[in-house]
Amino acid sequence: MKKVYRLLILLVSIMALSSCTNSKSEELNNLIQMPQQESPSITGTWRVKEVKSKKDSSEDQIPNQGDLIFIDKNLVAIGDSYAFPPAFTSKYVNLSKYLKNRGIDNIKVSKDKNSVIINASQGQLFSKDFIKQSDLSMFYIINDSLVVLEKVSNKVDSKILNSYSKKASKERTTNPEGEEVAEDQAITLGVRERVDESSDYVSYNYYTYLIRIKDNGDISYKKAYNIFVNDKDEYWSINTNSNNITNNYDELVAFPVRIRDKIGNPSTRSIYSFKDINLNMRLNYVSNEFISIDYTSLVNDNPIRKYAILETKNLKEGKFLSLQEFTGEEDSDLIFKERVLDEANSNFKNFDEKNIPFDNTNFGIVRNQGQWIFQSSIFTGDGENFEQNFFPMEIAIGSQMLNKKSNKDTKDSLTRDQVRNINSQFKDYHIISNGKYILIQTPDEILIHKIRDNLIEKNPTFSIPTMNSTTIVSIDEQSASSAENLESAFTNYNEIIEEQR
Repeated sequence: MKKVYRLLILLVSIMALSSCTNSKSEELNNLIQMPQQESPSITGTWRVKEVKSKKDSSEDQIPNQGDLIFIDKNLVAIGDSYAFPPAFTSKYVNLSKYLKNRGIDNIKVSKDKNSVIINASQGQLFSKDFIKQSDLSMFYIINDSLVVLEKVSNKVDSKILNSYSKKASKERTTNPEGEEVAEDQAITLGVRERVDESSDYVSYNYYTYLIRIKDNGDISYKKAYNIFVNDKDEYWSINTNSNNITNNYDELVAFPVRIRDKIGNPSTRSIYSFKDINLNMRLNYVSNEFISIDYTSLVNDNPIRKYAILETKNLKEGKFLSLQEFTGEEDSDLIFKERVLDEANSNFKNFDEKNIPFDNTNFGIVRNQGQWIFQSSIFTGDGENFEQNFFPMEIAIGSQMLNKKSNKDTKDSLTRDQVRNINSQFKDYHIISNGKYILIQTPDEILIHKIRDNLIEKNPTFSIPTMNSTTIVSIDEQSASSAENLESAFTNYNEIIEEQR
C-alpha cells in the first residue's frame, strides 16, 4: 500500500507542475499548455470579415461585419467586453473535435488537422478563445456563430488603449495581488431544495439565485427555476425531471436557454438530455463543463448509491466518465481501485476483496462546508448484511478546477472556524472574489456579511430566506459590465419567481 501512496504523491506533483500530454479527449480541455506570452502572436487590430450563424442563433453579443477587435499585451477588447490587462495561454487541439464540441458544423476541416488556440482572459471578467489560421486570419466562436477575423494592422492605436484604460479605471479597482477586479458583483448560486412530501417520498427542486452586490453596497437578489449556468458566450439551463409512474428523477436535461421554446420537441430534447428509467438521479455539482450526480438504480435490490460525472454539453451520449477519461492519466483507474480496496479494508469487517465491486465511474463532486470535493462510495453484502460507506477521493483529479482562489490573502486567512464563530449553525459558505463579502448558509437562510481587515463582521448586511432544506450545487461570479450583462440575461431568460431589493 505504501507504493500506492507514493504513486498518489507522484501523480499530484506531476499534475501540479505540468499540464501534461495525455490521452484525455480535447472536450475536457486538458490540453498542452504553453507559457504565458509577453507579446502574443495575435497582437494587432482585427476586423470582422464574416459571421457564420445558424438560422436559430441568438443575435445577442454577436458582432457585425466590419467591427474592430483590438489585441495587445495590455488589452483585448471586443466592444464593451474587454480584458485590461489580459493573460495569454496557448494550446493545441484537434480542430475537428474542438468545433464539434462547440456545436459548429458549418466549416469543414481535416479530422487530423491540429490548430493553435490562444486564450485571452482576465479572471472572471473576460475569457475568449481565438483559433489562429494564419498570421492574418483567425476566428472565434460565440453562441453557435463563427466569427471570422482578418488583420488590418499589426498594432493597436494608443488612443484605443487610453480609452479602455479610462474605462477600466472607472469600472475596476486593484485587489491585494495587483489584479484588476470590479466592484460590482453578480453571483449565480444554484441550489437543490429538498421537500419531504410524505414519509416515503422526497422531491427535489432546483433553483438559481442571482445575487447582485453593487459598489455602493446595495444588495438585491432574484430567484428562478432550474440551474442557470454561464458558458462564456451563452447561458445554459440544467434540471432533472421525474417519472410520473415511478416518481424517480430519471431524466437529466441541459440546453442553451436560447432554444428553450424548442426543448419540448422530442428530436431536439434527445440532443440535450440523458434518460434512464432505472435511475433516480440528484444533482450535486453543475458547471459549464461538467454535471455531477449521485443516483440509485431500480435494478439493485439494495439501496446502493453511486456517483457519476457527465459532460454538460454531451448528455446525449449517456456516458458516465471514468476516472481515467476525466484525468487523462493512464494509471488513474488503477490508483482508484487501490483506494477503494484500502477504504473497504478500513470500514468492513471480514474484508474480502472479491466481495467489493469496483466501478471506475463511481466518483463525483459534492459540496462540503465551503469546498468542492470528489467523493465515491463502496458497498458489500446484501439483504440484512448490506453495508455502504462514502469517502472523499484524495486523488489528483483537478481540485484546483473546483475551488478557485481569486483573492489568495483573504481566502487563505479566513477559516471554517472563523465562520463557525460567527454562526455556529452554518452549513456552507462562499467568499466573494473581491474579498469584501462572504455568503454564509444556515439551515433556513443565506446570509451576506461584510469582511473588513480579513475579519467577518458579526451582523449580516443582507439575508435570503430558504424555506426548505437547501444544498448549493453551483457558484459563479461576474464583475463590472459582465455583472450587469449577467443580471440582464438572468432576467430576460428566466421566469423570476422571487426577488428582493
